Amino acid sequence: MQVTVTGRHYEVTPALHTYLDARLTRLHRFMDKILSAVVILSTEKHRFRAEVVLHTRGKDFTGKEIADDMYSALDRVTDKLERQVRRFKDRRTTTRRRAGAKAAATSNGTPFAGTLRVLRAGTVGRTPQEHELLHAGDFPIEKMTVDEAILRLEQAEESFVVFANRSSELIHIVFKRDDGHYGVLNLHATH
Repeated sequence: MQVTVTGRHYEVTPALHTYLDARLTRLHRFMDKILSAVVILSTEKHRFRAEVVLHTRGKDFTGKEIADDMYSALDRVTDKLERQVRRFKDRRTTTRRRAGAKAAATSNGTPFAGTLRVLRAGTVGRTPQEHELLHAGDFPIEKMTVDEAILRLEQAEESFVVFANRSSELIHIVFKRDDGHYGVLNLHATH
């Protein structure tokens, strides 16, 4: 993230710049697509004002706060931005989940369905009756593209997404690899 700091009637010290960088990098926990930040620090009489504009893909977030010292103003404005980013991310996730459930319910024909079984580690290699089942449930397999599946994986913070490819109707699994890239498994029935 590129950070531009401007001081109006206020000198920005290296210690303040370091503190500001630490506060802004905390926002990456909630949204990792922050492209840049513009920060304006100013004084008016004996009050300190901090204004921050975060530029992300598709949306900008703005916060302004006034306090008795600059560190408090920065704390307040970054807390305000954190709440805005959280709300935005929660709204997007909820909207996408509702849209996905609605699309699965109104898709042409019968939607795909599968059963998810979560097994306890260390039970691999045993017979099916010996596995210790932790969780099982049915879930719809939605029709989408690989790009949409990767976007869902990023938004929902899941470990993998199972979907039916819109063009080929084949079942795929998209997962995040340890190196940060994405992997796609194509499932084919063998005869």
